[in-house]
Amino acid sequence: MGLEGIVIQVIPQKERDLIARVLLREGTAIGVYVYGGMGGGKNSKPRLFEPGNMLRMELRTGKSGYTSSETLQVVAEQTLLWQASHIRHDARGFALACLYLEIILKTALPYAADNAKATQEHGGLFNVLSNGLFHLDQALAKKDLAWEVHLILFMAKFLLHLGILPDENECVFCGCELKDEACAPLVPQQGGFCCSQCITQVEGPLEKESPVRALLAQAVRTHFQDWASFPMVPSAINTQLIQFWCFHFQVKLPDLTSYKMLS
Repeated sequence: MGLEGIVIQVIPQKERDLIARVLLREGTAIGVYVYGGMGGGKNSKPRLFEPGNMLRMELRTGKSGYTSSETLQVVAEQTLLWQASHIRHDARGFALACLYLEIILKTALPYAADNAKATQEHGGLFNVLSNGLFHLDQALAKKDLAWEVHLILFMAKFLLHLGILPDENECVFCGCELKDEACAPLVPQQGGFCCSQCITQVEGPLEKESPVRALLAQAVRTHFQDWASFPMVPSAINTQLIQFWCFHFQVKLPDLTSYKMLS
């Protein structure tokens, strides 16, 4: 059986084997065991299972090999389809790519061979990640990386795909229009923005003078390839969006180790 996907995690095993998590084109993640996947050996075999690489994998269908878990498949053959040329040579670019992969790893549902419905429901997750990595590498090739812009484009499309993108038009409390409230604060606990009249209903601190609503709305409508025309983004905006995702998926921001590398 042949599958295509992006490597999102690699765990070395024994001397030269590895276990990898791969985000498939259908948007679910599969665990695979790769004999000799770390490369090297007498033939100086290259390591193809690197985080961020896009591969085509042929899986073993028999009972031989490492099949002790239903969630872990054995790779018989692998072919490299795409890999970044510049991400690993830039500290900020590498940290951003790692953040993409870490967020996807904590979000993607497990692969199920008999779940054809997953292709329709989660395929956008693969598109968000593949476009994010490709255009990040393109920006680094041009030596023109504004990582905050790439991150807000990624988060906007990521939240949109997940179906939890905050409604930019209405107050999450009273339902009134927000068109005149450019700095309406984002309330993760309620899943949206609130107007100035409803701020008193919010428990806890808020970023009251943040343009997150306007920038998020613009990011949703901006293609990845148009990153160069996007305005500068304060890093605090991306922090709010990541915290918004963290709240809905029960993830703690300090647990995102790659985000610390960007700070």
